[in-house]
Amino acid sequence: MLVLVSGEGATDMGRCVASDACFGDGFEAGPMACLVDQIAECSLGYSFLPLGLMHFVSKSRVSEVARGLKPPSLAGRKRKQETAYFFRNARALGRLSQELADDSGDEVVAVLFRDADRTRSAARDEWRDKRDSMLEGFAFEGFDHGVPMVPNPKSEAWLLCALKRVQPYRHCERLELESGNDDAPASLKAQLAEALGEAPNAEGLAELVRSGRVDANLIDMPSFIAFKSRLQACLCSGQTGVLGA
Repeated sequence: MLVLVSGEGATDMGRCVASDACFGDGFEAGPMACLVDQIAECSLGYSFLPLGLMHFVSKSRVSEVARGLKPPSLAGRKRKQETAYFFRNARALGRLSQELADDSGDEVVAVLFRDADRTRSAARDEWRDKRDSMLEGFAFEGFDHGVPMVPNPKSEAWLLCALKRVQPYRHCERLELESGNDDAPASLKAQLAEALGEAPNAEGLAELVRSGRVDANLIDMPSFIAFKSRLQACLCSGQTGVLGA
């Protein structure tokens, strides 16, 4: 089984060294990719990254494929602009995942990372609408093993749950009420930098996950649990090729 991941930048899912699609030594895994790998290892008993079983495709490549998709004709169903973006991106990654499955002759689980970027004034469950749009996008392409990775309001909240100096892993659901705006007073990015004692960078954050200081088993936040549960279900079903309810 292979895992195909895509994100927004080096500090979340990671980046390719020299192309828009890569794996193995050509893939510099970010902290979110390392979380995917950590959960996979706990679920299946082996790690994907060292074995070169985690593939990466860039946001620009996903966007390129998304632009070429024919709009769906679904009677009575209209999507807001922000959720339509998530739907199209999931469709695109679903297609790329099917291509990888055909080329490799193996099952593929796809993980699409996008920050929810919810502001304080937005509805509390806005992230769920975006996640649901991703699930619909994967399903529209007939791809059963698609996993939305939509931190609420952004990935810094998940990491801060583990890294905050006072009561790490406790009462972390409160972090989902914070603003996703980096320019907000005491933004999540600023809080994470304070907890680390330095500005966060991709390599350092990834190492915190690899070392186990950020432990996926201990993060108890609605958006994280939704991601983790779906990933575990897809990984387990990927072993048999059948996704359960």
